[in-house]
Amino acid sequence: MTCPMSLAGKHILITGASSGIGRQCAVQASRLGARVSLAARDRRRLEETRAAMEDPGAHRCFPFDLERTGEIRGLVEAAVEEGGPLDGLCHGAGMAAGRPLRDCRPEFVQRVFRVHAFAFLELVRCLSLGGRLRDGASLVGVSSVAAQRGGVSQAAYAAAKAAVNGLVAPAALELAPRRIRVNAVAYAMVDTPMFREFMEASGDPRLLERQALGVIDAASAANAVMFLLGDACPFITGAVLPVYAGY
Repeated sequence: MTCPMSLAGKHILITGASSGIGRQCAVQASRLGARVSLAARDRRRLEETRAAMEDPGAHRCFPFDLERTGEIRGLVEAAVEEGGPLDGLCHGAGMAAGRPLRDCRPEFVQRVFRVHAFAFLELVRCLSLGGRLRDGASLVGVSSVAAQRGGVSQAAYAAAKAAVNGLVAPAALELAPRRIRVNAVAYAMVDTPMFREFMEASGDPRLLERQALGVIDAASAANAVMFLLGDACPFITGAVLPVYAGY
């Protein structure tokens, strides 16, 4: 019986693959049989991710800064040239974006939007062009509970993640004729380096009390993306999957 979570034979592009949810998605995808193109700024950390994956030689690293949205087309073309047309995307790239409202100047907000929202839109756009994405592919953006329930110092981050959520439905409709699905996974607190930095900066352990099932481990977080990338859910598209742990 075929495992419904299998990604065997699929080529997946994962951004933000050098740490956190992106890294764990890369590891999980390799264990499920995928060939992965890994993208993030830091080559050394990308290589560390690849070393932790199943069959490291089957995967390719592409050092790239997702803030450079005008160059994303080149990233997509390079991944397709080396690994063939893609079967999936996980846009896991992100940046620490906690800043009080009084300090959310346009330059900072634009940076946050470039990494989280504009990059996702440009990835989806470039992938939708001929020959880069197989019919039946799955595109997944990483979002956050903050898009609906943002807290103090999350104005820019919450707005950017709300933009990610807003993209999935119209993109899903446009790509539906090719059976290409577009979704997002919205997380509450996940145990990643960025989350630990946030907790240290906030100095408020009461934040953890908001999440009834506790902080989500990165492997469990990645499994939600794997579910959407695989073939077990061919009719889920235009959706934002909440992984809130009772937040």
